[in-house]
Amino acid sequence: MTLNIIPCGTEHFDELFQFSVRLNADAAHHIGYFGVGEINVREAFDESSIPPAEGFQLAYEDGKLAGAFGVDADPEIRRVWLLGPFIDHADWQAVADQLYAAVQPAIPAGDYEHEMFCDVKNINLCQFAERHGFTSRSESAILYLLRNDQQRAAKGKTKVIDFQDLFFEQFQQLHDKVFPNTYHTAKQVIEKRDDHHRLLIALEDDQLTGYLFGKIEEESGYVDFLAVDESFRRRGIGADLLTVALDWMFAAPSTKNVNLTMNANSTAAFSMYSKFGFITERITRGYRKKINV
Repeated sequence: MTLNIIPCGTEHFDELFQFSVRLNADAAHHIGYFGVGEINVREAFDESSIPPAEGFQLAYEDGKLAGAFGVDADPEIRRVWLLGPFIDHADWQAVADQLYAAVQPAIPAGDYEHEMFCDVKNINLCQFAERHGFTSRSESAILYLLRNDQQRAAKGKTKVIDFQDLFFEQFQQLHDKVFPNTYHTAKQVIEKRDDHHRLLIALEDDQLTGYLFGKIEEESGYVDFLAVDESFRRRGIGADLLTVALDWMFAAPSTKNVNLTMNANSTAAFSMYSKFGFITERITRGYRKKINV
């Protein structure tokens, strides 16, 4: 097998985009960082800190695109995301190994945690990650809710407001406790707020009891983070936060669905989401590997 591996560059981006859209629609090839369909895949590329033209390598065999592998990184949280590989070739592992070697120069130097994320049915990637020393993390469930399937929940007594700066310390403590080493720090969440990114907090007197960070992009809404202080759980706080968030997201005429990712083993969370009409789209698995330089 002779492969021609080249940087994506701007001239090959459209081919990379269509290749990714096609493969990611198949669970056996699905990469968790990218959704399904052109809009979701485009959003994933647009959000990359390292432009795809610089972060992706493409593998061709006899002039046909056989694979693509990219990287993205966040120096603040010291994490590298390995985007892919997307491979359409009988010798999947061999193509993956050559692409993995080719993307190394795009990976920032230093101590970083490298991460891979895929559908559990993407057996090739699972084998690749384990072969390269990545450790499997807990599995996640990706859920979605269609506009017409939303089940209206009775709003409880929780006081839900938009985030105010005076609650930052409490928010940061809860965020770090519930989502340690996640992809956005508390500070980054605060900085992302705008007309399409909203941080809701739940209060009891002057104590922050929970929060929800969500966003609206194109035709979809997303619940990125939802957390309730363990001392205040089983009081309907999470459901009240979600009710306000869904009302906001579906108030936008363009929003056709709302998506979220949760721990696949959390029966309490699944029970709450199912009452709103959420359906499981797929189960995913993350892999991480600490790189010390």
